[in-house]
Amino acid sequence: MKILKKIKPHKVDLLVFGLKKGESNYSAQAKDLAFQLSFDPKSHSYQIRERGQIIHRSNIYFNSFLLRAFDFDQPMITIGDCVTIDAYKGQGIYPWVITEIVKEHLLKSHIYMLVSPQNIPSIKGIQKAGLRKLARIRCLKIGPVYLGKKLELFD
Repeated sequence: MKILKKIKPHKVDLLVFGLKKGESNYSAQAKDLAFQLSFDPKSHSYQIRERGQIIHRSNIYFNSFLLRAFDFDQPMITIGDCVTIDAYKGQGIYPWVITEIVKEHLLKSHIYMLVSPQNIPSIKGIQKAGLRKLARIRCLKIGPVYLGKKLELFD
């Protein structure tokens, strides 16, 4: 059953936001917040904790098979699977964390984020953090294979 689930075809339709390695005109609009951001090297996640509870988590990935299939520049990190618990949403945490991650990694890597075109709140946070919309990627994924790849680049 697990094997069938892994090879089940599904459509991919994602926007790619990002910044090029060493980009000198990067300027984030995220406000400074009084939270302590820490990095967990085991899970490759940046976390904010309040009273022992994780209130925000953003993972980083040092490889993306999808982005590599579309020939995106290397070396890269992809920021993803970002979650802020409901009680803390609307405080600017998401763009602030993205900004902090970008500041740490931009001199070493290209930075990318993938997001569904329908996920307006995430798109707004990504844009507040200063990432630019680079592309829209569409394909059919069957297991590790990407078929019918379509790449729409933005200026």
